[in-house]
Amino acid sequence: MRRNLGYEIKTLARMMKQFIDGTQFMRTNEQMTGMQGWVLGYFTHHEGQDIYQKDLEAEFRVRRSTMTQLLNTMESGGLIERVESEKDRRLKKIVPTPLARDYMRRSEEAINLAESQLTKGFTKQEIDTFYSFIERCKYNLGGESAQKE
Repeated sequence: MRRNLGYEIKTLARMMKQFIDGTQFMRTNEQMTGMQGWVLGYFTHHEGQDIYQKDLEAEFRVRRSTMTQLLNTMESGGLIERVESEKDRRLKKIVPTPLARDYMRRSEEAINLAESQLTKGFTKQEIDTFYSFIERCKYNLGGESAQKE
């Protein structure tokens, strides 16, 4: 029987989501969605940079309407604020609130736990090779070929 790589990737992604959702932090913060956690993770890795909605749309490859809905939910939940940009008054920076910063710290711990579990038993070389395969797959599907970080 021929295996389907797309199916295996989707299954692995679903399993990773279930693992993260099962962590103590996610179980005690039911209002927090996985996508909100990834957005907060983006803030963590881009500390000190101005972040705009278009940056998040590009990073997560979602439509403007999808990101607008997500940010509206996060804003009403007290996780972000939209602040007028000093550089261009037409733009609004997305800024995490103190509540979000606490969530960022705790969700990072949950993600690190999941990452440790996911990569258990792999050598650094195997993980690097896996990343190169992922980058090539993304490129093949019309994504960018250069690594972002």
